[in-house]
Amino acid sequence: MQELVALLPPRIWYLTSNGVDMWCRRPYGFFFSTSEAAERFAGELGSEYGLSAIGIESKDLVQGEVLGVLRDLDVTRLFLDPAIDPESGDVFGKILRLDATN
Repeated sequence: MQELVALLPPRIWYLTSNGVDMWCRRPYGFFFSTSEAAERFAGELGSEYGLSAIGIESKDLVQGEVLGVLRDLDVTRLFLDPAIDPESGDVFGKILRLDATN
């Protein structure tokens, strides 16, 4: 998890529909380097979930039970600043893998 945090900006953003829990599409989770990037992605999704961005300090990922929560959600890959291909609708970008050792 320390290696993951080293790849992230000091503050990261994720999408939520309830103001707390991270919205994901198993097995993928989505982190963003800015709130604007997160909001833009949510708009491009055209999601009916009413997603909004919430920011946390990257260092907080290694504290508490964040990794356990991601595993409980069956998230094994994290997109960092993903984009949506306008032609295919596919999500693409840098992917960080979570496995048993991190």
